[in-house]
Amino acid sequence: MVQPLADIPSMIVPLILYRFKEHLETAMVNEVPEDYPTRAVLVKIGRMQENPLKKNVSVAISGGDYDDPNYIDGRIDHEDLDDIQIRNLPVGEIGGGWYWWRRGTINFQTFFVRQRYEEELALKYAYDFYGRLIHSVEEISVHTLEDDYGEQAYGHPYIEGASFFEGGGNSQYIWRGKLRWRVLTWRP
Repeated sequence: MVQPLADIPSMIVPLILYRFKEHLETAMVNEVPEDYPTRAVLVKIGRMQENPLKKNVSVAISGGDYDDPNYIDGRIDHEDLDDIQIRNLPVGEIGGGWYWWRRGTINFQTFFVRQRYEEELALKYAYDFYGRLIHSVEEISVHTLEDDYGEQAYGHPYIEGASFFEGGGNSQYIWRGKLRWRVLTWRP
């Protein structure tokens, strides 16, 4: 028997992803004038599968990294995750739980193909979008999130790094990027 969605227990990662989506829809869509070239046309959770000519400015939020299966979640003392240190933060408590890093990516793009912008103008618009995205991610508050298993998120996401690069040419400029983030959680 299939149960309704309301009966499925929540887990911290989807809660974080939906918080990201909610905040980025506000910052990248609703707070940007409708006719402005870097207003996001699509903010979604999951892989970007839409036609980039129709959804030319977009943001796709994912847990993990589908390009890199070694991009893992884990306890804060995991050898692959100890590059971001928080002073005086113990890994766990005796008889208690553990701090974890939950990690994800944002794939984003500006396809200025039909607009036929000059390269310099396309670059300025692309970096306006990129700057707004980074600023918006840094402002996302996850500290009120707690899943049905007792795992709680803290503070704001940490941006691990980002890449952003130009493609296309001849007045059809495409900019693509990926931003990697992590969120500190407490698992009981």
